[in-house]
Amino acid sequence: MTFQATELKTAHQAIEHAEATGQNAVRLNGTYFSISDAETDRLLTHGVEFAYIADHNGTIVTIPANA
Repeated sequence: MTFQATELKTAHQAIEHAEATGQNAVRLNGTYFSISDAETDRLLTHGVEFAYIADHNGTIVTIPANA
């Protein structure tokens, strides 16, 4: 499945980019992305496994989706 997203090198970069653009930071197949709500919904609808990532007081946390 193809999707529109910005690929980033690190979790921190993905989180910063997502916050700056109003998107979601996710990790999919070991790669970090900043992705829109619409694209996130598409991944969820198609059963694609990924994890939301966030910075919680300086610690990167992941929230599995479709796992």
